[in-house]
Amino acid sequence: MGKSLRIAVYKDKYPTSFVTPRASRHTMLRKRFLPFNLVSSKLEGVTLIEPDLSVDIVHAFNRIPINSSKFVITFESHLPRHFALRKRGQVARYMVSQITHPSCRRIIALSHFARRCFLAQHADNPELSLLTDKLMVRHPNIVVPGTGDAMAEDAAEELVLTFVGAHFGRKGGCVAVTIAEKAVEQNLPIRVNIVSSLQVGGHIWTDPTTPGFFEPYLKLIELKNIQHHGVLPNHSVRQLLGNSHFCILATFGDTFGYSAMESMSEHTPVLGTRVCALPEFLEDGVNGISLPVKLDKVGNWSNPGYNSRGDAHFAQYFRDEVERLASLAVERLKAYIGRPDLMAPLRREARRTAEIMFAAGPAGAFLDGLYDRVALERTNESARLNPTLDVSSPESLPLEPDERQAPRQIDGAIQTALPQHDIPKASAA
Repeated sequence: MGKSLRIAVYKDKYPTSFVTPRASRHTMLRKRFLPFNLVSSKLEGVTLIEPDLSVDIVHAFNRIPINSSKFVITFESHLPRHFALRKRGQVARYMVSQITHPSCRRIIALSHFARRCFLAQHADNPELSLLTDKLMVRHPNIVVPGTGDAMAEDAAEELVLTFVGAHFGRKGGCVAVTIAEKAVEQNLPIRVNIVSSLQVGGHIWTDPTTPGFFEPYLKLIELKNIQHHGVLPNHSVRQLLGNSHFCILATFGDTFGYSAMESMSEHTPVLGTRVCALPEFLEDGVNGISLPVKLDKVGNWSNPGYNSRGDAHFAQYFRDEVERLASLAVERLKAYIGRPDLMAPLRREARRTAEIMFAAGPAGAFLDGLYDRVALERTNESARLNPTLDVSSPESLPLEPDERQAPRQIDGAIQTALPQHDIPKASAA
């Protein structure tokens, strides 16, 4: 076993916890970082992390730490994140240069969907092979509680569905309330929980921006079989999921779906769409219900085009999709009403999926081993993945002291957007 390292991670609200060890034999340091997206959305893909010369490696998430001399970075869909920039502009090129630079040791896709997005994004990059050498896939991790199934003795006479998501439209809230509406119309014993701050439209890339579009869906929250909980702390959300028959994630665009992971860890199957990363762990009829949607070649929801979100045809397309998905969902749910014998296998497989794919213990051991391997690498040589290497056993590797790298120069492209002063290094590796 290698020495204990000092690994710096971003001190954010919660996203970084899904991609870094929950428990580690290394010292994990939560460091403040500068969210440049608050200055300009064009700079959301880079950050400055709090300097600390004792740090061995930075494990970044989505934002590239431009003042780190050795880092690995996990991303959820695109890397770099330069959606608001011209692809071939100076700042966009600068961001790409930071992940091709040897200081970037590994690029970790959160899913195979994220990997496809990345490869499509860099399809015409002359350094694609260099980037591919660093690229790997590792799913996020969560704490899987050692508790039994809270619904083990439930007769499923009334199905309880729980939707969780701040972005009400994007994540499937419209589908959830329409399911409840259809249940009332058909006199079906279905009750729906809504945990959401009900954000819609505007900056949310999947949502129609037609004025008043979401009002009919938000009005449905007043139905007698819907309970709106607003925003809840995570422990309350997980308890609510554990006491539900299905979690609803009928999303139009979700880079992974953390609520689905947490639901499965509480023994609760997922009613979701076959979009983005969800097909990697949601199997129809096995650990949930997977509803079909039309996809592009990468796995994103196919629609009339995000640039036409304010047009009537986009609004109608979205409305028709909500109706179609809700109708399909209700027909599928009918089979489980009063059938605990059918619910039980779904719940067992949901929990099994969480234990096998998302448990924090194996994820932490893998990442600890990866940190060991990266710490031994020189930053003046290419970062190449060795498919035969067991990164969980770094003690078998030759010990070569790493060379301290001189700080990189920040080129003129980024200097036009960042404060004009020397940018200190966060990692001394």
